[in-house]
Amino acid sequence: MAIGWNFPSNNFGTVNGIGEAGIETFKGSPYKSLAREICQNSLDAKIDNGHPVRVEFSCSKLSVDDDILNDFSSLKNAIEACYTFWYKQNNKKIKDFFHKALKLINSGTISLLRISDFNTRGLEGSDEEYNSPWQNLVKSAGVSDKSGSSGGSFGIGKSAPFACSSLRTILYSTQDISGLKATQGIAKLVSFEKGRHEVSNNIDPITTGTGYYGNINKNSAIKKCMSWDKNFTRKESGTDVFILGFNDEDCWETEIIASILDDFLVAIYNNALEVNVSNTLINKDTLSNIVEKYKDNAKLAYNYYQVLTSEKSVELEEDYAGLGNIEVHILLQNDLHRRVMMTRMNGMKVFDQKNFPSAIQFAGICILKDEKINEYFREMENPQHNAWEPERHSKKTQAKQLKQGLYKRLKEVILELGKKTPTDSLDAEGVGEYLPDNSIIENGSDNYEGLSNRTKGININTKEIKGNLKSNSNELNPENDKKSEDDKNMDDNTEGNGSKDYANDKKNISDIGTGYGKNQGDNAGTNGEGKEKKIKKERKTPEIIRKKINTSKTAIRIMNLDKRKNLYRLIFTPVNTIERAQLQFKLSGEQSNVDVNILSAKNINTGRGLKFEKNAINIYKVEGKKKLIVDFTIDYAENSSMEVMLYGHKG
Repeated sequence: MAIGWNFPSNNFGTVNGIGEAGIETFKGSPYKSLAREICQNSLDAKIDNGHPVRVEFSCSKLSVDDDILNDFSSLKNAIEACYTFWYKQNNKKIKDFFHKALKLINSGTISLLRISDFNTRGLEGSDEEYNSPWQNLVKSAGVSDKSGSSGGSFGIGKSAPFACSSLRTILYSTQDISGLKATQGIAKLVSFEKGRHEVSNNIDPITTGTGYYGNINKNSAIKKCMSWDKNFTRKESGTDVFILGFNDEDCWETEIIASILDDFLVAIYNNALEVNVSNTLINKDTLSNIVEKYKDNAKLAYNYYQVLTSEKSVELEEDYAGLGNIEVHILLQNDLHRRVMMTRMNGMKVFDQKNFPSAIQFAGICILKDEKINEYFREMENPQHNAWEPERHSKKTQAKQLKQGLYKRLKEVILELGKKTPTDSLDAEGVGEYLPDNSIIENGSDNYEGLSNRTKGININTKEIKGNLKSNSNELNPENDKKSEDDKNMDDNTEGNGSKDYANDKKNISDIGTGYGKNQGDNAGTNGEGKEKKIKKERKTPEIIRKKINTSKTAIRIMNLDKRKNLYRLIFTPVNTIERAQLQFKLSGEQSNVDVNILSAKNINTGRGLKFEKNAINIYKVEGKKKLIVDFTIDYAENSSMEVMLYGHKG
């Protein structure tokens, strides 16, 4: 039986170009996608749960004349034919691709990446014609036999290795758990015209563009477990993927390691997976050092590793909606990224849940523990397996509700922990460095420790003020940013979006308007000109140019001086001098924040009272790098989370 490369005739069907949908899906992040898809498949094929799945990434160089490449000349001829055919069609994209491919081949040396897994079942069913793991990988499109909690379900993950090949050529080899062996190569090129001597009459000389290395007669697998890596021979069950013409850019090792840490941190920590990338071993024992070494490349993993290892982390497990248990790990700590990793039961991350409307500094991990809940949420996954999209589910409405419900449950857990955790070590988002303090100076008989056992971190936001300046005072009148509702915070992969501006329905000093009124304006974003007409009024003071103040290093403390009088002390030290500063206070509620009314305010540094209105305290000038102490009382007696926002401008 003849063995070699064969490119079947198109049979007068569709002519295929370079834009193969599956490959294009992964071209944006080829190395990350490669690592993610490979390790996912290996975890799904695990044999012994008492030992980790092992995956190796090993790169080597091959001469194009090396006998180990087996009929490489036929592949080269096909690539040349692709270039010639599409050169005549004047298709620049295809010409450029194959020009680079030929340049690589003519250099005499190509890179080969071998990816091998161990403690896996291998690709079973290589002796079957249809619907087996082997056939679905090698000779099927858009087909997957995975179900339940298994990772891939669209059948396009197999395209990820092709996105890493300058020749779009992959060679597969396996020894399955029953001892069955198979080898086959796939080249996903483009349609091209075969030489007339290669085809018979009435056979279309145009190919499909996909070629197979194996038994030419039926394009079937070779019944051997072959290796194109001279230093490797398989001796146990598992699968080998060889990427011919691997794009071995300088960053490939770092990006693959970073992807492994980001996407499989939990699996590695739980000793379910270990990965060797060019002799860099990532397993449970080395994880600490690897995370530290690559923390700039895998920042999310660095945060999540602290969640897994810190003694301060809180862990809970509970049933969710009758679908099975979820396991939640939360760590409240300075400088964490305020995200929760949503993870399958096998330890693979799906996505990072963001946009938690809280000032608490934290990081978390949520693991879907049981088969049933994994299967339910897997049905929502997109083809890249990095988002839950309820529209894909057979029960769309219910899926949307359960997705939002899980987010809200996580929010409840985080808020509850924030209420119980002392805030002396928690930073607020957007500040980066300050020192909240729950110290108390006792007045009266109440033995009251801390600001509140339910009080969370203080949120300090720097905003550009565009409020009105009254001619007879330094009083400012900005309005707080509108916050989206919980269901608007469910975008898994993007940060929060801007909202429409608001026209001022009151009289304005300026004919430009403030953009802070109650009615929606015309423009998206912030501070656009409102829709309503502005009432023009002569200004009594000159227009002041306002600039945003950078308070990223502002030090902040807050303490309760007298619980019975609702008297608080705020201490902060801005880096920059702020003209006409304003402090705004809000109570953080379950669904939204509400203003807290100020009853009195005093500058302790000067001993003078401060102007205040509703939830805002106005300060004429705050000196940079100088501590300012403000005492204030509020009209709210219950323990509650409080947020503080600092507004100001130079000028």
